[in-house]
Amino acid sequence: MISVFERKEDCCGCTACEHICPTKAVKMELDQEGFLYPIINQEMCIDCGCCRSVCAFQNGYDKSKYFEVPIAYGVKHRNDDVRIESRSGGMFTALSDKIISKGGVVFGVGYCNHFKVSHKKAINRNERDEFRGSKYVQSDLKDIFIEVENELINGKDVLFTGTPCQTAGLNRYLALKNIPVKNLLVCDLICHGTPSPKLFKDYIEYLEKKHNDRISSFEFRNKKLFGWKDHRESYIVKDKTFSSKVYTNLFYEHSALRPSCYNCKYTNMVRPSDITLADFWGVDEIIKDFNDNKGVSLVFLNTIKGERLFDEVKEDIIYKDCTGLSFKHSRLKEPVKKPKHREIFWIDYHNKGFKFITKKYGGYGIKQLIKKFIKGFLLKVGVIVVK
Repeated sequence: MISVFERKEDCCGCTACEHICPTKAVKMELDQEGFLYPIINQEMCIDCGCCRSVCAFQNGYDKSKYFEVPIAYGVKHRNDDVRIESRSGGMFTALSDKIISKGGVVFGVGYCNHFKVSHKKAINRNERDEFRGSKYVQSDLKDIFIEVENELINGKDVLFTGTPCQTAGLNRYLALKNIPVKNLLVCDLICHGTPSPKLFKDYIEYLEKKHNDRISSFEFRNKKLFGWKDHRESYIVKDKTFSSKVYTNLFYEHSALRPSCYNCKYTNMVRPSDITLADFWGVDEIIKDFNDNKGVSLVFLNTIKGERLFDEVKEDIIYKDCTGLSFKHSRLKEPVKKPKHREIFWIDYHNKGFKFITKKYGGYGIKQLIKKFIKGFLLKVGVIVVK
């Protein structure tokens, strides 16, 4: 077999093809944009077709076990300290606490090797705490599918959290290997798109060069300093906290997203998971007097299994039913649109570097800064009124 996919837009990088291959002929390798893609060793390939059969992104996912209309809730954890440490309402903590209390394991996204965003395993709350909070980078799944498989074979309760393409990939991988999934709870996110790990790596290096020292802590959204609604990253150098929107602006500029994000198969209400979590943007329009700017989770229960776990954690949360209502999240309706200048963005990136990108695309060029200053001044003197 020559390749698993025909175009990069057809591969989400879930690693299922790598781990299903009986001869280990498939390996994930980085491309120039910093994304992992499966490469087939032709000498080891026996042309069995397993790598293509396991691809949920290309073959679709079985929607029969999911509710046609998910049960939806607005959720806040009863413990305000938990909510402050979370990015939305603390629902992930409630779910993972329950799994850990049963002696189970939790798979989520943390850091390794100085802020490399990766999936990891936690067997206690201290290890799990690293998974709280959004990481706006595509995570490296490594051998996590195999670890999930082994835990299930050993009879452990398992909670796996990831993007919808990752959860769909895991589900199909386990199905093709006939692994019992009775003890597995899969949780996905309403995903805006996954930026390049290379972009984030270069951003960390850019900040460390700027401060001439290493960063000791990084948060993609600091709710303690800026509240729930403000998307602003923060980082610590020599015990001093700094904030920025450089990476945030590049994220929402959309040029550094994985090509498959513009071709996402999961931007709908029939989710490839038992439970879906998100920030409950627009909550004030749906649930009155529920938002205190400390964070509210939007929770979809997509299967009977997800509904049962929700029932088990009700004592830890405050919740309001909003099933069947219309939600603000555009990624429930369609994928993010590919910028017309995406190819130019990467040509500029490779030829001129990260700092140039921040100026041209991240809103930090002289022209953009002057425009921001003028707009801020006009707002201050009342010439422009924000409605």
